[in-house]
Amino acid sequence: MKSKDDNKKIKKSFNIKALMNMDIKEIKNKIPYKKINVKKMLPEKKKKVVAFDIGSMVIKIAEGTYYKKELIIDKCMKIPTPKGSVIDGEIKKDNELITRIKEFLNENKIHAKYGICTTNSTTIINREILIPNVEEEELDTVVRYEIQQYLPINLDDYVLQVKVLSEEKTVEGLDKLNVRVIAYPQKMARSYYNLLEKLDLKPYALDVNYNAMEKLINYTQNRIENNNDNSIAYIDMGAEFINVNIYKNRNLDFTRIIKAGGNDIDDYLQKLTGMSHDELEKMKRNDINLYNDENADNFVVREVVNEWIEKIEKIINFYKNKSMGNNVDEIIIFGGSSELNGIDKYFEEKLQITTKRIGDISKIGFKLDSNNMPVDDFMNVIGSVIRL
Repeated sequence: MKSKDDNKKIKKSFNIKALMNMDIKEIKNKIPYKKINVKKMLPEKKKKVVAFDIGSMVIKIAEGTYYKKELIIDKCMKIPTPKGSVIDGEIKKDNELITRIKEFLNENKIHAKYGICTTNSTTIINREILIPNVEEEELDTVVRYEIQQYLPINLDDYVLQVKVLSEEKTVEGLDKLNVRVIAYPQKMARSYYNLLEKLDLKPYALDVNYNAMEKLINYTQNRIENNNDNSIAYIDMGAEFINVNIYKNRNLDFTRIIKAGGNDIDDYLQKLTGMSHDELEKMKRNDINLYNDENADNFVVREVVNEWIEKIEKIINFYKNKSMGNNVDEIIIFGGSSELNGIDKYFEEKLQITTKRIGDISKIGFKLDSNNMPVDDFMNVIGSVIRL
């Protein structure tokens, strides 16, 4: 049996690297305390992967390769998530989830051997902190000490990732590092590792949605990225949560999760109409328009959207006040609720910030008819295929 002193040594030996690019095989071991060799993680051969963005309502799936800085997507599909099997990123009913995904992979002839999972959750902690300017080999020890001063959590229960954002000098003349620390629940990480294994896939990587999106932003040559100096808020409008991620110079600068989403609209409309989920989805696509005052349904939806906008505005204002020079030049919306008729113009009017739905992704090689595929619905899962 290991002594407490031995455990301390193990903890200190952990070299914090980018969780978002880590080899998920490390999760099988004692994650927080095993050194990760970044070079060994890089794929030496071309590997076809299948990636999953598993939400509470929908599972988005992409099959493709990222090899020699070229991204090829063979298939993009989505299926309903078995009810109650995933809540806030946590797998609750793995057997139902595994059965449904296995059936789907077989039905659609998806034969990739390697699996990736990307997700987001309110339990994933994201903080920026200032630490002494130290060498890389000391980074893990210093971050572990400093993060304990900010967060009342047991670090043994989390996988830590740190990214150095900038070097700064205090008014006292001390050299500091401004770092972003991500604390990812180890239990959740293990559950996704186990899921991939039970799907008969080789676990390849674990990602977080805003990191996957950052990789995609830097990879693509989309029209929205013409000005590298812009600060752009990418708003992922899901069923359970709205994720507000602000990227400055194509790098993640700020992220927040709002506990609201498309389910709010569904709940209201279901009470009014008594329609099934499928009927509601059809109605939202065809009949709902935020600029139409002729029926009560539009009024109800607009009231819900107004609540979203109020929360988004508070987040944007907080970001602006957080540091001198912070601004949001543009908003890009994607995800299921972004498909509501008129919502982009409505956001722009209320927030007084140019708002667009995400455009075509010209640099990705699609081996499918991408004209018939709502690419904006698959941004996170496509981005997760990119391994840097």
